[in-house]
Amino acid sequence: MTTVVRNGRLVTADGVLEGDISFRDGVIEEIGTGLEGETIADVNGAWVLPGAVDPHLHVSLGGHSITEPLLHDLHQAARAALRGGVTTIGVYAQRTPVTTVAESVEAEIERERDGVAADYFINALFLPGDDIEGTVARSAQVGVTSFKTMVAYAQRGQMLDDASICLLMERAAAVGGVTLVHAENGGAIDYLDAVERRRGVTNASYLRSQPVELEPEGMNRTAVFAALTGSRLHFVHCTSAPGAAMLGTLKNSGASVTAETQIHYLLLTNDEVLERGPLGKVGPPLRDSGHLAPLWDALADGRIDHLSSDHSPKTLGVKLATDNILDATFGGIAGTGIMLPLAFSEGFKKGQLTIERLAEVTSTRAAQIYGIYPQKGILAEGSDADLVVIPEEQPDTRLTHHNLEPAAGYSLYESISTNGMPSLVVRGGSVVLSDGELVGPENGRYLARSGQA
Repeated sequence: MTTVVRNGRLVTADGVLEGDISFRDGVIEEIGTGLEGETIADVNGAWVLPGAVDPHLHVSLGGHSITEPLLHDLHQAARAALRGGVTTIGVYAQRTPVTTVAESVEAEIERERDGVAADYFINALFLPGDDIEGTVARSAQVGVTSFKTMVAYAQRGQMLDDASICLLMERAAAVGGVTLVHAENGGAIDYLDAVERRRGVTNASYLRSQPVELEPEGMNRTAVFAALTGSRLHFVHCTSAPGAAMLGTLKNSGASVTAETQIHYLLLTNDEVLERGPLGKVGPPLRDSGHLAPLWDALADGRIDHLSSDHSPKTLGVKLATDNILDATFGGIAGTGIMLPLAFSEGFKKGQLTIERLAEVTSTRAAQIYGIYPQKGILAEGSDADLVVIPEEQPDTRLTHHNLEPAAGYSLYESISTNGMPSLVVRGGSVVLSDGELVGPENGRYLARSGQA
């Protein structure tokens, strides 16, 4: 049966089209006016965007995570994502105390059988001691083609050495994959961390231990490795004006480099760290207010390709387990459900992004980079029927922790409101969210990917 969403402003690759969109058997059938089929919604001029793609979520793996416990597993993270119009998520799998990284990858694929609310793909994260060659080959066989490494957090046991990074890039290139890099400089961070401990730790110590200068250095160094090994390279954070400038330099040189940033780096500042201590600790750190406008500019002009959330919610107890900010856990952002709403209200409605660029940075570019385009990331005939309806006018929603379900007990967005919440979300042709309530089937699919040239 053909179903139709009518009278929307449809954001397509050809621009904004006013009319209807129909779908059948989970796939977009037609875009036009007066389309035949059963009406599931008349959206009366609301914006209709492709379902958002958030490729950067950290979830509990069988109760385990890289370090401290995470609040969400795959199923909970998928439901949180749908509330904000994210219909496809990319989750990280890494070694745990009871599984290798390859085993974690395969276990997450199997969770599809339990019922997942969103479609999902997997990124394999490598830690020192992992079998790089064997894991890349084994993961590629089951459709995993994105592989992450850290160039930070050496003393935390998470940073690969340069030779291992080059080997990972070489193996990723061989399967047509992409290497994901958290770009800083682990050795310099460890040195600065020690300096701060000697002088006496304050909240500002964390900011001084990971200064902005380390981001472009890490980008440039790993871009050299990527050129030597023939790997596509994607930076999973860009947090600063110098980082954005380095991206421009690398792209202008012809390097095969792309990058994402997170909504918290566009809206929040290091005041969260100075005032709230461990609650404001994310990695890399939030920067001062002078970096906000340059990051928005880089997102608008394409130096930064897309948004992600770095969703990694942790409880208040986990975040405040120590008062020493240098020993406190990283992360804790509950961001996947507010990535698109905040990009709509703070980016599009405030004139920092066009509506077409909004669709690109919340859906299209991530789908292209992570190898799921044009199945995902676009409103077009033959693509999956994933779409988000956002009314032009709506009341503000306060982003307290109560609205970031399930509640972690705190939110870094408590001072922020959005008027960009979706009124309707369709995934695979089924309504999965209506008027803020999850209503659809939890029959999301694992997305196996093949390598790209």
